[in-house]
Amino acid sequence: MLPILHPPGIDLNKLMQIQNRIAKNVKREDHLKKLETVAGCDISFAKHNIAWAACVVLDYRTLDPLDQKVEKVRLRFPYIPTFLAFRELEGMLKTARGAEADVYVVGAHGIAHPRRAGLACHLGVILDRPTFGVAKSKLCGDANMPPNRRGSYTLLKDGSETIGAVLRTLPNAKPVYVSVGNKISLKTAIKITLHTTRKHRLPEPIQAAHELATHHAKVASLDPSTPCF
Repeated sequence: MLPILHPPGIDLNKLMQIQNRIAKNVKREDHLKKLETVAGCDISFAKHNIAWAACVVLDYRTLDPLDQKVEKVRLRFPYIPTFLAFRELEGMLKTARGAEADVYVVGAHGIAHPRRAGLACHLGVILDRPTFGVAKSKLCGDANMPPNRRGSYTLLKDGSETIGAVLRTLPNAKPVYVSVGNKISLKTAIKITLHTTRKHRLPEPIQAAHELATHHAKVASLDPSTPCF
């Protein structure tokens, strides 16, 4: 097992080596056997390195909720840009492993990352399941802004390599950044993102997970004795 959940200190060179190993295991083609359920994964922060991780499973066709998992977790790694997985993956796995879905959507980047190893990649490689990331801001790469209409997108490139898409999920709203996590193609990730986006800028699975995690974080602030894992 790669030492992602318990990283060897804050030696960025060693952490980059782990990210490079994750990137080599990412599959950028579709491995979906079926598409009946979709899960959203997100983390909401409380204070003092305490957070709530949530995973919500929706019916892909109707977007009705089917299952949800939420856990209070202790963050053991500091926030360092481009090393988010070492901070958030442990908590995210606690909920994602307990909520079965055909594909997992993460509120973070996949291969649209300097070392092609964003949080969605780490989750997908460890779970060995289809995952992709939908982020609100760019981490790396260049792209033109897509036209102001739902469904329009431009390719996000780093040099000659396509690492994601800048996708307009709603008109008159900022676009989102979609990228492969594991076992899925960019084309399919864009399709799923559009199908699962309704009134919010982000897809409903991520929105549902965010709202669940945020609710528990607020409630827990009134009762800080809740144990964490």
